[in-house]
Amino acid sequence: MSKRILVCLVGLPASGKTTLCSAVMKKQTAFSFEHICYDEHITTVDHASDPSAWNKARQNLSKRIANLISARPENSHNSMVLLLDDNFYYRGMRKEIFHIAQRHSCVFGQIVFRVNKHLAVSANRERKGTIVTEETIQKMSSLIEYPSEAWEKHVLHLQELEVYTDSTLPARIEKVLHFIDYLSEQSPENDPVDELRRKEAERENSLKDKLQQSDLILRKIISQKIKDDKRAGSKIPYSVYSEAKSLFLEGIKAETDDFFQQPVSKESVSSRFIKLFNEAVVNYKNSKG
Repeated sequence: MSKRILVCLVGLPASGKTTLCSAVMKKQTAFSFEHICYDEHITTVDHASDPSAWNKARQNLSKRIANLISARPENSHNSMVLLLDDNFYYRGMRKEIFHIAQRHSCVFGQIVFRVNKHLAVSANRERKGTIVTEETIQKMSSLIEYPSEAWEKHVLHLQELEVYTDSTLPARIEKVLHFIDYLSEQSPENDPVDELRRKEAERENSLKDKLQQSDLILRKIISQKIKDDKRAGSKIPYSVYSEAKSLFLEGIKAETDDFFQQPVSKESVSSRFIKLFNEAVVNYKNSKG
């Protein structure tokens, strides 16, 4: 079965993320790759005229990611892999992508580029594309939050010594492709809203089933008890039986008694009903003085 897979690339600027993405994209694999480079969008916005431009650009990219996923049917021949090429140094940035994965039933993973900040500064000076300031790299290095939360369970760590040696690029590509293979075998993230709805539906169905089963058992119990009472010459009106039955069913709806958490059986219903019936008889007799 094909999957939709979202992969966040986490690491300082100039840590080799885009280089590795470009190399992976050229490989012939069973996956359909999409490379979304945040630098191509975030660094082109006009921050001077619009201070909120950075946030708007990220929001637009999130919408683009969601649209790409929605346009790709789950039953496609090949699994789709979105390589999200950004620094993602704050966990909250990655959590936003994780939520997208939840909403669209995608597998979520991360590739972490651990690199010494001095090496990143040096590599940044030699970049042909966008060059960030040394101060930016220093700041990110002190702020970066590497994956450690329970929801960050699928992570590939590329260690420092692997990052800048061109001769190790094929080995790094293989590691990434093995990781993608691993992700393709994992279950998609669950949407917590859908999960709550599912549990609520299960609870309602269970409650409905308990009410129906209990009602059938109560009818037989009441019918037999009325016959027994008549033979014994008892003058308990049907309203007392009805009151006890209503209290019983209301108790199931309220789910406040441990008894109602147990499977419904003739024995358990009978035992509980007789107790409520006896209480209803006492109330009836008290009302008559």
